[in-house]
Amino acid sequence: MAAVDSLNPTNVVALKVREENLSSEAVNKSCSENEQKMVSFKSKDPIIGKSSGGWKLAILLLANQGLATLAFFGVGVNLVLFLTRVLGQDNANAANSVSKWTGTVYLCSLVAAFLSDSYWGRFLTCAIFQLIFVLGLVLLSLSSWLFLIKPEGCGGLDTICTPTSSIGVAVFYLSIYLVAFGYGGHQPTIATFGADQFDEMNPKAKSSKAAFFCYFYFALNVGSLFSNTILVYFEDSGQWTLGFFVSTVSAIIALVSFLLGTPGYRYIKPCGNPLPRVAQVFVAAFKKWNVVPANAEDLYELEGSESAIKGSRKILHSNEFE
Repeated sequence: MAAVDSLNPTNVVALKVREENLSSEAVNKSCSENEQKMVSFKSKDPIIGKSSGGWKLAILLLANQGLATLAFFGVGVNLVLFLTRVLGQDNANAANSVSKWTGTVYLCSLVAAFLSDSYWGRFLTCAIFQLIFVLGLVLLSLSSWLFLIKPEGCGGLDTICTPTSSIGVAVFYLSIYLVAFGYGGHQPTIATFGADQFDEMNPKAKSSKAAFFCYFYFALNVGSLFSNTILVYFEDSGQWTLGFFVSTVSAIIALVSFLLGTPGYRYIKPCGNPLPRVAQVFVAAFKKWNVVPANAEDLYELEGSESAIKGSRKILHSNEFE
């Protein structure tokens, strides 16, 4: 009787429908997993709900930004004065040196942004460049203490520093360019990594992401305010080594606070080198110069995993260019 029931056309149809539903559910699940780029540091599984990220982790990153900015401007604000008073450069050469140093900061920002989005991911990029930043500040503090600030307290308004050794100058330039490289790589990445802690699919989290950028620049300005007032006062009075050591401690605290949140951060997988995909757009546009604009149903980029690019979001069809 069971054998007869299994051959019943109604049962066969129902079985096929059930198999198709199960297959469809599996495909949809696979697609959603491919499109979900957020991963947990521990399990690498898609993040669900509030298991990671959020304001608690974002506050750590805001503190990191404030402390790192304090450390950077503790060096950069008075760098022209340091070059003139301690290293004996004239104003023109000192200003030129600081301009080159500042340009290095911005160039390194481009390098770090490319590495974080394409290969390393934002967390690893932040960690590596902060380590470089701390290393540069440690070398700067030690070089000023051991080689450059001779006699102690020189470089102020009254005491003139003795001529510096070539070794001390070399270590000094190495250290400030490590600072530029480290902070330049850290600055653009920490902002986007902080925004990653909020899920755009959640309306409340989406508004929190917008608020995060406001607090981010507030933290930046608070750190800059402290370095431009208190640290500058000590450095102008000849206590350069103290100012550099305060910057170093601030950067170390920033790094430690960043690493404390490691288990709870939200992480986005890097999407690979974007340059070939950008080139493909120009090649496709050139080849299809005379093609009539397609309908949404005829687009090659389909829903699901068929036309998915790992680590990238799909671009919605627009009727603005008809």
